[in-house]
Amino acid sequence: MSWDVLIMKEKYDFDAPGENQPDIAPLGKRDGIIAKLTQCIPNLDYRDEAWGILNGEGYSIEFNTGDEEIVDSIMLHIRGGGTVLDTIQLVCETLDAYAFDTSDCVYIDFKQSDQAQESWERFQKYRDKVLNKAKC
Repeated sequence: MSWDVLIMKEKYDFDAPGENQPDIAPLGKRDGIIAKLTQCIPNLDYRDEAWGILNGEGYSIEFNTGDEEIVDSIMLHIRGGGTVLDTIQLVCETLDAYAFDTSDCVYIDFKQSDQAQESWERFQKYRDKVLNKAKC
């Protein structure tokens, strides 16, 4: 079970009808994205170009980049605990992109990180509750 955050080049209105949606702006070429990310996050393991893995202090993040040469978005699958918002912000700054919190269906505003921190904490509480019930 993971807290999922979608990294996108531009904000996309998920509520607008499909015919009114613009094409998703790509983040760029996969090789260039991987080079930028591994330069600013040295312990990010991208041996598999479609699936990067970062083991942080108390958490892990899987970077689902996909198999295509041109990357439209990256889904971050975040597990564990600890402080992850700084890493998500670094990814966004490095790629000049936005982070969409799929749990709350909102874009993360790093200037008002309380919203994102609360979402991350709610996910952890929910995950722990589900896992505790599964032990029975």
